[in-house]
Amino acid sequence: MGRGVLEVVCRSVSRSWSVYDFLLIWLGGLLGTTVLFALSTASLDEGWAIVVALAGQYVGSLGVFWILTRYKNAKDVGLTIEGGDFAYIGLGLILQIGLALLMWPLSKLLFPEGRPPQEVAEVIAGADTAALQVALVAAAVVLGPVTEEMMYRGVLLKALTSRGKVFALLVSSAVFALAHLTGLDTDTMLRSAAVVLPPLLILGLVLAWLTQRHGRLGPAIFLHSGWNLLSAFVLLLPADVLEQVG
Repeated sequence: MGRGVLEVVCRSVSRSWSVYDFLLIWLGGLLGTTVLFALSTASLDEGWAIVVALAGQYVGSLGVFWILTRYKNAKDVGLTIEGGDFAYIGLGLILQIGLALLMWPLSKLLFPEGRPPQEVAEVIAGADTAALQVALVAAAVVLGPVTEEMMYRGVLLKALTSRGKVFALLVSSAVFALAHLTGLDTDTMLRSAAVVLPPLLILGLVLAWLTQRHGRLGPAIFLHSGWNLLSAFVLLLPADVLEQVG
């Protein structure tokens, strides 16, 4: 029933990628994560429930994207990878380090007790088994970048380009940054946003610029992967090591 309704919607829109396609993909991810998280909490602990929920988000988004490609040109999204793209992992690491140092004074001022709380980040930091750690890191470093780049730099950036490259770059980056506020702790939302939003906005701008320059998603995917890789690595460090660094 649900798929039939989606197919009717697909046939009614242009073959060009649009903001409505982005919203459908985003809603597919929201539905996937909500359903699987609700089903998994009854039988799994919090860590594995988060893994299942993330899988539901990615499967939901990619599933809707796959259905849409039956009516649109998938090549327009630019989901292609070349051998040299692997080097962008290093650039992602460097960008993450540079922006973390830039935001460090504000972060320490607003959160003297530590970094802004984020649900998934806390689960990664508290993962008590190697299997759970591997699953969370794989989701953050592989599935997350591929899915998000397809959504934000593939579909959304492509859809907005008709209004100008600069407009598309700015708006897609802002949407990307704001979408990540959903993972912040509600009790410290404003303080967390002040620390988290600027780096995410800059990351979004860099990823969008790379996509516009190369005409495909490979460089952005690997840079995004490098960014997430460093975050995951830091979260997996022992607490006493992090205290010494801080």
